[in-house]
Amino acid sequence: MVHFIFCKNLFKIMTLFFIVWTCLTVSVALANVRNANGPGCVFNLDKESPKYPPHLFDATKNEIIQPVLVANKRVISLPVGQQVIVACVGWNNVLNAANLSVSAAECVSPSSQLRLGAQSLGYKSLGCRTQAKETLKTLGKCFTGGTLIEIGWQIESSFVKQITICHQQSTANTLYSSSVIRGASILADDESNNRPPFRQGSFFAGINVNRAYLQTSQMATFTRILGSAELARRYLDPSKSWYLSRGHLAPDGDFVDAASQDMTYYYINCAPQWQSFNNGNWKALETAVRNLASGRMADFTIYTGTFGILTLADVHGQQKPITLSDGKIPVPKYYWKVIHDPASGKATAVVGINNPYLTVITGADVFCPDVCNQVTWIKFERTRLANGYTFCCTVQSLRKIISYSPDLGNLSLLI
Repeated sequence: MVHFIFCKNLFKIMTLFFIVWTCLTVSVALANVRNANGPGCVFNLDKESPKYPPHLFDATKNEIIQPVLVANKRVISLPVGQQVIVACVGWNNVLNAANLSVSAAECVSPSSQLRLGAQSLGYKSLGCRTQAKETLKTLGKCFTGGTLIEIGWQIESSFVKQITICHQQSTANTLYSSSVIRGASILADDESNNRPPFRQGSFFAGINVNRAYLQTSQMATFTRILGSAELARRYLDPSKSWYLSRGHLAPDGDFVDAASQDMTYYYINCAPQWQSFNNGNWKALETAVRNLASGRMADFTIYTGTFGILTLADVHGQQKPITLSDGKIPVPKYYWKVIHDPASGKATAVVGINNPYLTVITGADVFCPDVCNQVTWIKFERTRLANGYTFCCTVQSLRKIISYSPDLGNLSLLI
């Protein structure tokens, strides 16, 4: 009986050994096949980018393939057999090598090339005639009197959304922009890209927005609103960075490739922001959010908006609302940003006061319970008044005050 049990157990052990051996053999064989096919397509964007690179579009995921940082190099990697669409979108734009605006391609090996029809091309040979040009789509209404606008890439029948904007045309004011930071790619952004001028597009009817932002125009506007050129000069002091800049809502730094960075330069994606705040706590916040996304390798949905209208005392001591163009293009009293991590189901709202002249903060200024002491990734000196006093809220407490901020429910803080 003992002999029978021993043999039975031995048979089980040998059977298990055979199964494991078979699996290992198959795995090794598959690995050898992959090695025989080569490592795939590895494009070092720092060494082999054309002047105007295309977008590599993954139609199955409806997204642009972005580089990642490998040994401090910006790299796009595709497995052998990966199929993409090489896209040079925009009017009169084509892929030079194929004379087409879009072309199906497949990664082939061993030479890190994409096969486009009968051609096999390295990344440097995939230049577009010009830089890719975005498409703006007006979709309908948002909030009270707002127009919902999307900015993105029209690639054949697919639209790849990059920024969503709620803009009130009647007041020439944008309530919010939303976009996504790709944590795996954000530090592989194109830092060599030069800033383009802001564009008005088909919005701001009857307003020359670029002229309204000029410092000479701001001086004239403040003099008219406040009733005193001397008072206007006290408020507008370039030596202290006290002038109104074009404050990005969805900032260029949240995007990776040059064309995507450039698409943020629309006036509907900005609002008047004091430069001391723009280059102070607001810039520190944007950097902190990108570093957090990168450090956690997470994709964050970012909502950035404005709230209220800044008022300043006029020559008679009366508070006057400040706008840049005859009651339009209002200067926000607050800027706010919601950082949402859909994967973890957590979010944090951060609010900055757009007023460098404050000498004291009151309870009325901080309109929600400040929870910044729980948010470990906020490390800048957020309470410096001239740099834009900054506080934190839960997303549900923000929405109680700002009804057009995102309705994400009762989420835990992203700390």
